[in-house]
Amino acid sequence: MEALLRISRGQLALVLGAVAASALCWAWSLHAAAGMHHGASMGPLFAMWAVMMAGMMIPPELPNAIQLPRGRFVAFLGGYLAPWMAFSFAAALVHALLHDRGLIDHGMALVGRAVPAAVLAAAGLSQLSPLKRACLRRCRRAGERAKPALLSGISSGHVSVGSCGILMLVLFVTGVMSVPAMALLTALLVLERLLPPRLPVSTLGGLVLLGGAALRLLG
Repeated sequence: MEALLRISRGQLALVLGAVAASALCWAWSLHAAAGMHHGASMGPLFAMWAVMMAGMMIPPELPNAIQLPRGRFVAFLGGYLAPWMAFSFAAALVHALLHDRGLIDHGMALVGRAVPAAVLAAAGLSQLSPLKRACLRRCRRAGERAKPALLSGISSGHVSVGSCGILMLVLFVTGVMSVPAMALLTALLVLERLLPPRLPVSTLGGLVLLGGAALRLLG
């Protein structure tokens, strides 16, 4: 909040632009969720994952971005999203392979019990890991001013993928275009950034995911 009160009009315009970009990504995702043809072509799948990741990952990064000088803001956010675009390509490739092998149903979710439960368990354990805590400490800091803004953004994006990449795979369990799941995951990411570190937001999220894994195995 202190950083928000100190920002200039120019920075405020950039923040509003970033919020608008995230809102457009969400609007596209809502539209796609209502009328998506569940095919396995790499082009549409990559576009779907890329737009979803942009919409979900911009909001958690805004507290860091508003602390940057105006000239670094856009370059930082662009660099930050670059690793997530690489993640989106990999996710789309996995999605296509799973679809070709009949492991994705018409709701774009993993079939069966064991594999979805394993994904939920992996996401839950990642939330409880020391790596998650280390990544969150790094994510809460603003872009490194000693680096060019683009490189600083790419570095932060890599840390973000390391912190949240496994968590995003939960979408394969809920259904890739599940809007409630996207909203809950985004809320978790924002709360992890904004609430004090002493509050166990990540731990609670991890325990919920582990409970979901157990329930999935039990059917």
